[in-house]
Amino acid sequence: MLWPGPGWALFCLAVLIPAVVLVVRSVQLGGSAGVSFWPSVRQWTLLGRTAWLAACGVLACLVLSLPAAYVVGRLGRTSRGPLIGALLLAPLLLPPMVYAFGWQRTGLSLLQGRPGCVWVWASWCWPIPALLMGSGWARGGRASYAAALLDASPPGAFIRVVVPLLARQAAVAGLILLVLFLGEYSVPHACGLTVLATELLGWAANSDRPADVLLPALPLAATALVGLVVLHRVWRRAAWEESAADGLPGPPVGTGRLVALMLLVDAGTVALPIGLLTAEAGSWSAMAGALRTYGGELAASLAVSAATGLLAVGMGLSLVGGRGLRGLALVAAVLWGVLPGALVGEAILTAYQRFPILYDHWPLLVIGYLARFAWIGIGVAWLAAVSLDRGMAEQARTDGAGEGAILRRLALVPQAPLLLCGVATVAALSLADLAVASLVQVPSVGLVSLKLIESFHRFEDGMLVSLSLWLVAAAAPAALLAWVALRARRGGIG
Repeated sequence: MLWPGPGWALFCLAVLIPAVVLVVRSVQLGGSAGVSFWPSVRQWTLLGRTAWLAACGVLACLVLSLPAAYVVGRLGRTSRGPLIGALLLAPLLLPPMVYAFGWQRTGLSLLQGRPGCVWVWASWCWPIPALLMGSGWARGGRASYAAALLDASPPGAFIRVVVPLLARQAAVAGLILLVLFLGEYSVPHACGLTVLATELLGWAANSDRPADVLLPALPLAATALVGLVVLHRVWRRAAWEESAADGLPGPPVGTGRLVALMLLVDAGTVALPIGLLTAEAGSWSAMAGALRTYGGELAASLAVSAATGLLAVGMGLSLVGGRGLRGLALVAAVLWGVLPGALVGEAILTAYQRFPILYDHWPLLVIGYLARFAWIGIGVAWLAAVSLDRGMAEQARTDGAGEGAILRRLALVPQAPLLLCGVATVAALSLADLAVASLVQVPSVGLVSLKLIESFHRFEDGMLVSLSLWLVAAAAPAALLAWVALRARRGGIG
């Protein structure tokens, strides 16, 4: 939608250059003693332990998502229920370590250590399988089910068609979650666990050789790549199924009951841990005290995160408008985004440590966050682009309007709430990021996420609770904008 030059420049700064330099420097410098292309026994053990924990998290997440999947399936499109769509996005916006701190306030042994880590992951990510399984049934499932009814009874059609369909969607969701949990750092750290992601951050902080981080992370990178390939194949198949179901009427929607069910799911997974933190804070004075102590860090973090959000969406608009290699850019950005934060941070440091103008100042933070969350900006820009009414666009061209004017008036302006939601989402996730921030922090900018983890290590419970609630408040605008964007898209694409 914009001139592609700035978008490709940002993409090269945040993704391409760090990736190339990381590999080149790893080859040039080699690894420390005991680090090789083939992982050691200890690394295999750590990877197995991490994979087992992540698999348990995936299973818990799938089970917890079933009520919400039913809601999505009945609704058909999230734009038909903007409040439900916002409630689905809200859990993903909150920092996962804040969930951990909230659930730990219960004092239950089942919510500590490994079980606590599994439950926190499930509380955080259940909307992902809910959206995939619910959408699979509401769209592709209707057409397949209707066809199966021609030569089978309803129970037989359900067993033959719906169950395999949901199993496929659940498997895809499980693969996405597995990739995400394998590289997730903050929740295991908050639960006092040693997993591969926590070890990678330690290796990155204590070694001057990029290979010490890259080589142990290769199994995670391979898993992420396989996940993207499978997701692409399923996406293409799902697109065909949705086109086949376009002529079918949507499922009946009882909005009141669906909203009540979603409120119940959100209350059990989001409101409860946040409510426990709020109750412990006691009053506004505690949060005001945190603001007086770390107001500068909070303001600086918000400024850097907001800049990242604007650049991420701007880069997406530029890349989408440039066509050509935009698909490759999206795939590379998604792959870079799901890799462990320690690997991303190490790549940023390796690429720019010889450039003081970046290395010692806040732009390094923006580049690091952009590497982590650029895929969201590209995805939001793509949604804005495909929302363009082709009939109106052709009429505008006939009337002599230029392509730039068409895109601005028919796509950018109507989709402004969606684009602002993308900015706020990237900003909220950047504000709470811990792994990348730990490596690319600069002396001139204090980061609130690092102050939060410092409070955790120092057992400063009052400050920890207050800073956690400030991060929750920072995520609220993105959820509100999601509701506004879905209301604006009512009757459009889901």
